[in-house]
Amino acid sequence: MSYVPADIREKRRRSAALRTSNFEAALNGFEKLIEHVAAQKKDERAGVFTQKEDVIDYNKFYAAVQDLFGPEVKNQDVKCFYRKLCSNPDVPVDWCEIFGYFSSEEDSLISHMDEENLVFLVSSKQQVAISGSRRRDVIKCIVKIPRLDLLIAASQKGLITVFNSQMKAQTSTNVTDTSWITGCDFLSQLKRIVATTERTIVVWDYKAQGNSQENYFVIKPVDHCLLCVCVVSQPHQFWRDDILLGDDGGFVSKFTVNSDDFGLKQAKSKRKSQTQVLDSKNFKSVKRKLHNDWVMKIRYIPTLNCFGSCSLDSVHSLVLESLARLEDNLPVREFSMPRGANSFCYCIKANVIVTGGDDKVLRLWHPSISTKPVGKLVGHMFSIIEIVSNEKDQHVVSLSSAKVFRVWDIQTLSLLQVFHDSQGDMQIYSMIFDSNHGMLITGSNVINMYPLTRIIQDTKQVPHTHEREITVVLYNRYFHHVLTICSESIIKVWELETGIQIYQILNPHGFNVELTSAAIDESGFLFATGACNGTVKVWDFDCGQELKVLPEGKDWKDGEHWVRRLMFMKPQEKQQHLILTLERNGKVKLIQGKEDSISLVVVWELPDVMPALQDGNHIVRLEVLTKDRSVAVPFPDVKPVVKGSVPQHVTNPAISMEVNCIDLLQVEGYNLIATGTLNGVILLWNFVTSTVNEVYRPEDCFTVHPDLDSKHFRINDILFLFRTPKCARRSSQESMCSSSQCESGKGPQSSKGSKQSIHDSEVKGEQLDDTAGEQRAGSKKYPSEAAKVADAQPPLLATAHEDGHLRLWTIEGNLVKDMLPFTKQWATSLTSLYTDSCARTLLTANVGHFFLVLNNVPLSGSTTVCLSSLLLKAILVVFKFGKNE
Repeated sequence: MSYVPADIREKRRRSAALRTSNFEAALNGFEKLIEHVAAQKKDERAGVFTQKEDVIDYNKFYAAVQDLFGPEVKNQDVKCFYRKLCSNPDVPVDWCEIFGYFSSEEDSLISHMDEENLVFLVSSKQQVAISGSRRRDVIKCIVKIPRLDLLIAASQKGLITVFNSQMKAQTSTNVTDTSWITGCDFLSQLKRIVATTERTIVVWDYKAQGNSQENYFVIKPVDHCLLCVCVVSQPHQFWRDDILLGDDGGFVSKFTVNSDDFGLKQAKSKRKSQTQVLDSKNFKSVKRKLHNDWVMKIRYIPTLNCFGSCSLDSVHSLVLESLARLEDNLPVREFSMPRGANSFCYCIKANVIVTGGDDKVLRLWHPSISTKPVGKLVGHMFSIIEIVSNEKDQHVVSLSSAKVFRVWDIQTLSLLQVFHDSQGDMQIYSMIFDSNHGMLITGSNVINMYPLTRIIQDTKQVPHTHEREITVVLYNRYFHHVLTICSESIIKVWELETGIQIYQILNPHGFNVELTSAAIDESGFLFATGACNGTVKVWDFDCGQELKVLPEGKDWKDGEHWVRRLMFMKPQEKQQHLILTLERNGKVKLIQGKEDSISLVVVWELPDVMPALQDGNHIVRLEVLTKDRSVAVPFPDVKPVVKGSVPQHVTNPAISMEVNCIDLLQVEGYNLIATGTLNGVILLWNFVTSTVNEVYRPEDCFTVHPDLDSKHFRINDILFLFRTPKCARRSSQESMCSSSQCESGKGPQSSKGSKQSIHDSEVKGEQLDDTAGEQRAGSKKYPSEAAKVADAQPPLLATAHEDGHLRLWTIEGNLVKDMLPFTKQWATSLTSLYTDSCARTLLTANVGHFFLVLNNVPLSGSTTVCLSSLLLKAILVVFKFGKNE
């Protein structure tokens, strides 16, 4: 042992003691952080309000953990720890979990469920069975056609199936041949599918109408047993394709097929829709013996303008040459390796060829250097049977006969992932990488698809999350999750950053009961759903467990209490839930639930004032009723005050006066409900002044117009626009900073506010603000601010109309702005409204598939309206929140 001086030993001891002391201080700070977060979550569940700036969300928690332990902590570990703490604040936690270490294997598995595989997410593997295949049949070959986004699968016993981009079988045929299929490919010029059996070549017109199962050509005889096939892609060739074939004699053959060979240029009436046998001697073909053993794989590499073929031959293991060498006897480029090669692939960016065979070693070759590989990858315990590349990420995936996959980084030659296909006893015969959808696809007795953890879709298709149209989309800003509901009433919760599905709920309100609405509470721990039968349920967002239910009434008629809208409200008492509902019959109800009961009950209902307004009244006063209440609700019991007797109006059934949309604003000094009806009337309920103000009434909205659609006046959505004193002060500071040309830390995308109120901006105008939104203003229930109410600006009301108009109103009923979106098409119905927390950005969508982004509302005459096209009808507009919101 070498001698260490005493002063150096003392220095090391002090350094170790200092590190230990710093770590102990970090642990103490971490324990205090956990106690603070746990106490806060307990208060939220108990209904105790926490100031927004004091709420420790995930972003703040992650930043605090990094300050304590440094940037080495992984985001995924911290997120799992935070989710565990939020779901159960009383659960015992250990500081080592923040670094990904767990006391039990089960905890580790749960924590790393989302990142158990760094490249491919094996837990999200999808499986497609081949319908119509014979018993014990296997997928012998899989081919992807990127340009058409189609996938071809050929089974060993003769079934060829074409799948679309959603992996739905588009068409199929059964090749009635006594020999097995060995390979297939796509004829890009003839738009046909070519497949090889052991003794024949099959060309199938997969687009033929009628009985396409017999519409293929059989080319025979061939001299040897065909083992593999590929098509030479030559864009300059028209109506002609070259087919490369490898056989058990070591020969590589080239067949040239033309459109005339199959009568493809004949009239449709002359085409024969049956199997035809063609003599192989009538086709132009050349062949050359390049190997002394079976040709296992053959591929054409357009980048190198040559083909490659591999064999079990240890001397002529891989041949890489131009097509011209098949027609002469000149020397060819040969690569030798022990026990030959079963498969190979070419990586364009790295410019290497990767080979693998029975010696279990992956070799990397430069295309021009055949004497020695430039690298080796060792790790497989069994023979390598397939190799594919992910060109975008520079990854190579190798598969062994034991069904073990290994993912390699071709640039660093490092191993990234190992996983095993443990399902079934059938061997995997084929493997491809679908770069269009970021998917590894394998074929055995079924088709297995392994998606990339970082799913990349380069196609223009909309990501498919449900089989049916999506009717509800909600964003949980605390957990960064998205909740979706489709018309089949399937609830799914997704991780926003990765797109991974967390869980799903089937038939949440019963079998064949359609879900019509949903809402998430402010804490993010609960969500509620409403159905067409009037039932309402409250769920635990973290796990999808049902907590409370409003059952269906015995005397309810079908569809009478259809829930159109749900809104969580701030509870007045601890252990209480309040939900405002809008039914299709126009009734607005308040539903209450307590912690000690699983039942939800209706505790308040908004009265009907439409009869009093039909006589020309524009303001209806409300009488506050004194009733003994068992629960505290934010609205008083009221009834309209009518002077004299209200005449009995005969309601025309063609005129619908029910409430169609609703929004509320509950801040200090305001207790408002705004409603929009099917016949275009906008009402503002003010529970502070006990009045109902008719903000807008279209002319003749109570009469039938034979020339107008009955839905012409309908209000589709309504929204309060309100800036808290804090937002107003922040906008003023930003505006003052901008006017004095001071440099802020926000960079070129810094927001510019206004020192004036949002009403003054109608005169002076405001600039664009890129701040992302927080939540729908309809669920804003801001707490008391330190500033007085006078510091807050009066709210505005935005309405989206069926005739395409977007209007802004004061709460006194004055029209501030009336806008008709400028498009190349006729104005179409506006369907949805959304705004950020400070009411500086307003989003709306219409059935013409356009988004309109209106910044710094209300708008001046010079404000720009930006349009962006969508592929489908928009049903909801939602912000993703910024970190500062």
